[in-house]
Amino acid sequence: MARKLTQRKTAGKHVTKATLPDGLLNAAPVPYQVADTSITALQVYHNPDRRPSGDGPWNNEADKVSWVDNETGLGCIMLRQKNGTISGYVGVSPEHPLFGFEADAVPVGVSNTVHGGVTYGKACEVNRFERRAHGKPRQERYTVCHTTWVRTVQDYRTVQTTEDEFHEDLWWLGFDTDHPGDFVPGGRYGEGRKGDVYRDQSFVYANCIELARKLKSMIEKGSNRDNPIREPLGLPAPSERHGE
Repeated sequence: MARKLTQRKTAGKHVTKATLPDGLLNAAPVPYQVADTSITALQVYHNPDRRPSGDGPWNNEADKVSWVDNETGLGCIMLRQKNGTISGYVGVSPEHPLFGFEADAVPVGVSNTVHGGVTYGKACEVNRFERRAHGKPRQERYTVCHTTWVRTVQDYRTVQTTEDEFHEDLWWLGFDTDHPGDFVPGGRYGEGRKGDVYRDQSFVYANCIELARKLKSMIEKGSNRDNPIREPLGLPAPSERHGE
């Protein structure tokens, strides 16, 4: 005689959905409006502890946005700092001439491309902290690191830099916006000095793009050296000598 099928009791059981990392607003690439254009943002974070108090141009700004620039193919990040300002960063691979350059070693012609000059030159923070992180681990919403993946495990003490799928061997060059004449929401002068200007995301985005183009041009110039195109030297034509 066949057994009668019985239903298993499922009372008290529930399926838990995976939650996004703290502050992350998107689970997939999303359009993000900035500077009268739309970029495909790979990471959009909200950091309430860094958001300036009161109303201001920061009301509709995210606190971290990462994307890959379409024209240059370089990863870019806009990240709000503890003082409420926004800094910008562009990542380059080991093949780039400036890979491994600290900020003060970046050539003036490149540094002057951005507001206040290049003030940041460091490896991807995921790679720098890895297992050496102590105490509270770095959270991705605060880090200058990869742009192409969203890490769902935020504890960097468990990261294997050579085998981890999120590993990207990038060197980040960046700039900040807390120079004289810049409005610093969390600065020592409170409301700021007369004439100070808040450098919003549109401003930072434009500087990121200019830096990305400058860095990309260095790669293209390097490739041209491998296959140089010889141009005419512009010497005068030889004069004819008539026999005596």
